[in-house]
Amino acid sequence: MSVFQRKNKDGVEGKSWYVDYYDPNGKGIIKRIGPRKKEAEDYLGKVKATIREGRFFDIKKENKTTFAELLDEYIQKMKGTKYFETSIRYFTGNNETGEQEIKGMLREHFAGKMLSEIDYKTLEDFRDARKETPTQYGTPRSERTVNLEMAILRHMFRKGVKWGMIEKNPFENSDDLFYKVRNKRERALTGDEAKRLVEACPPYLKGIVITAVYTGLRKRDILNLRWQDIDLEKGSIRLIEAKTKKTRIIVLNEDMKKLLQILPVKGECLFPNKNGKPFRDIKRSFETALKAAGIKQGTTRQDKIVFHSLRHTCISLLQEKGADTTAVKNYVEHASEEMTRRYTHLSEEYARRTASILDGICGVDSLDRNKMETMAKKSKSSQNASLATA
Repeated sequence: MSVFQRKNKDGVEGKSWYVDYYDPNGKGIIKRIGPRKKEAEDYLGKVKATIREGRFFDIKKENKTTFAELLDEYIQKMKGTKYFETSIRYFTGNNETGEQEIKGMLREHFAGKMLSEIDYKTLEDFRDARKETPTQYGTPRSERTVNLEMAILRHMFRKGVKWGMIEKNPFENSDDLFYKVRNKRERALTGDEAKRLVEACPPYLKGIVITAVYTGLRKRDILNLRWQDIDLEKGSIRLIEAKTKKTRIIVLNEDMKKLLQILPVKGECLFPNKNGKPFRDIKRSFETALKAAGIKQGTTRQDKIVFHSLRHTCISLLQEKGADTTAVKNYVEHASEEMTRRYTHLSEEYARRTASILDGICGVDSLDRNKMETMAKKSKSSQNASLATA
């Protein structure tokens, strides 16, 4: 029984300490503990004590639990949660097939392994194997994709610790198992590009794009907007953000108020689809509008224009037109409802001055009310012509 550090091919010792021992059945075990020698020595001392007292298999839960058991428990308990559904949908775009793919991928790689056998090197081997595995389309698997798969596996072990199936998460102190990738999108539209994009949009998309440019709201928040969230008299939107679940007050500039006055009211949604419901997505029509506007796409993920780029566009244009960093941060992140109540005049006036900086960019004055029809069917319950009576 010993503690040691592994050496690389050049003979240089690594940062992590390991313990090497035999369990009561004579099985050799090597386990990564962490960056501190004292921690490894303490762990080995506990192992010796439990073997000597005959308690080894009583407390070593990971020696009695297979990876397959943890995986099945994880799927059963996490299915239906927002984290799990969002994560698995990434793989195939479909919850059911995404679940099948991740289960198959993990079960195949860790087949027959006890949780006690999964250490740093095992996880490293999994990461490297996934990097070498082509995607379902035959293209190379990106480091970002591998990181997402590793994140799911790490979350699974975290839950395993809480459920008492394993004593220590093998991902602890193992941040270097994740590739360092540059995920941040940096591309934003210029003022001229934003105006051309609005002009190229079909009628039902114009208002959505204008709202994104002027407010910096995320796509899901815009698509979920309802007339009941709008207060035209005060010039604001009360919103519960889909991402953070926080209630926000968004102060509108003059162009946004003009837009809302000419939008036809057809049901509860600001921007309804043909069934009067929020759009599930507008990716295809947005990409078509980009092409029609002659806006060139970058070749990398960071330079590619997607709908979220309009949030960056809002920030970029505010900065370009002289808004200070604090004003931009407060405007795009938006004031909390509580803060607005406490400092109503000050906070709203500050935000309104920031919002007004963008007036005129999207050419709202040139929009024709009669051409702002949405794809929604006319509803008997919504005959109002504008927000003024909503």
